[in-house]
Amino acid sequence: MKLLEQIGRLPEKTKEKVVLKLREKALLRTRARLIESGVEISRLSDEELEVIIADEEDKLLDEYKSRGILALLALLGLSLF
Repeated sequence: MKLLEQIGRLPEKTKEKVVLKLREKALLRTRARLIESGVEISRLSDEELEVIIADEEDKLLDEYKSRGILALLALLGLSLF
């Protein structure tokens, strides 16, 4: 079963927490990526930032796919309930 399908089967509150935690991790990675590149966040448009953040979220999901949903929840510090 695909990770996104597994996330979709979680209770609504847990699903919201997973999405929020993934977004937070993607934001941190985006900041780090921009700092390493020497790019100032303020110089990017909202659309450019959205693209970079979405790319980081995709990378995170790819990393977590092989670990399964329970491992994903554990890595994000969440429980099923």
